[in-house]
Parts: sequence; structure tokens; C-alpha cells
Amino acid sequence: MSKKITIYGAITSPYVNRLVLGCKRKNINYDISMPKDGLKSNEFLKINPLGKIPTVQDGKKIIFESGVILEYLDSKYPSKRLIPQSINGATEARLLSAMWENYVVSMLIRLFVQAINPNPDKKIISDTIDKVNNGLDAIEVYMNPQPFSSSKSFNLADCYAVSAIIFLERVVSMLKLKSFIKERKKISALWRKLKKEKIVKEVLKDIKDFRKTQ
Repeated sequence: MSKKITIYGAITSPYVNRLVLGCKRKNINYDISMPKDGLKSNEFLKINPLGKIPTVQDGKKIIFESGVILEYLDSKYPSKRLIPQSINGATEARLLSAMWENYVVSMLIRLFVQAINPNPDKKIISDTIDKVNNGLDAIEVYMNPQPFSSSKSFNLADCYAVSAIIFLERVVSMLKLKSFIKERKKISALWRKLKKEKIVKEVLKDIKDFRKTQ
């Protein structure tokens, strides 16, 4: 097992829990916590001048931006690769990851903002729901039937898929929306498969336990 790394952030964040999934998959020893004095404290701003999570400290090395962090961890700790070594495999994993990130998670953030807004904007919600559906439709069409997102083993795209679907289900519950994935056969099958994985079960439990403390 690797020397312990520090992940600054909260497990409920899709950007953070995708890192935790990667660490669990690769058997990287980690500790996760919010910055002691807050994201905008002088101490944390010295670590990450943007004052954002997730941020990872690995010895003297500081990295932020979840996609960069995952690639860093995959390169430094090569056991159980998240990014396939073949050009085609790596491209598929990165492309699906980008689709989940850019066309689903980014739209879910808009919906989440409306969900916590005392006076939500119905037009923004409606327009954003359309965009989420468009993103999921694209993923449904593009994704090839595999045991996992793009290969026979859990990889980078699955880290993104799990974090996105967890966030999706949270937003659906908050806004009392209909399921986005129920009618999408490939995504639904993927989610059923992923939920059976030990590391995914652990992350779901970690999220549940964290919410109990809030």
C-alpha cells in the first residue's frame, strides 16, 4: 500500500468521490477532510490559490482539478490502471469521462443551485433538464456494451459515471424529478453493475455516513 495521501474535500462532492473511487480501486492509502480553517483561509490558499476542492497533497506534491489528480495518481501508482494502456482504450475512457463531466455533472450543478434556491427559476430548471437528457442520450448512444463503461475492468470512465449518477440521484430527489436513467438501458445496466462493486458500495456508505453528521 502507498504512503497516505491527503484529499481535501467532502465525500458528497462528485469531484471528490470520483477521486476516492480511484484511490480505492488502486489501493492508495488516503485521508479525506475539509481544510481546517476553511477553503479561503490563508493556510489553504497557500496550498491551492483557487481555494477549491478537491486538492490532493502527496508528500510535497500538491495537485488540484480532479481529472488531473486521477491521471497523476494513475501514473505514479500504476497498479490497477484507471486509464487503459492501449490508445483506443485510453481514448474511450477519457472521452466517456469528459461526456459525464461536461454534459451531465456541469448541468447537475445548475440544477443543484436551483434546488437549494428559495425561489427556483422554473425556466432554468426546464432548460437544464433538457441539457441533462441530451448528455445522457449521447452517452447511451456512444457507450458500447461492456461489463464496465468502456472495458472489462473498472476504469477512469467508471469513476466519472459513479460520481455523476450519485449526484444525479441526489438532484432528482431534491427536485422531485422522474428518474433520468430508468429508460436508458445501457446506463441503467451499467449502474446496476457498478453498485455491486465493493468500492462503490463503500463510497455510497461513506456518503450516507457523512450526511448523517451534517
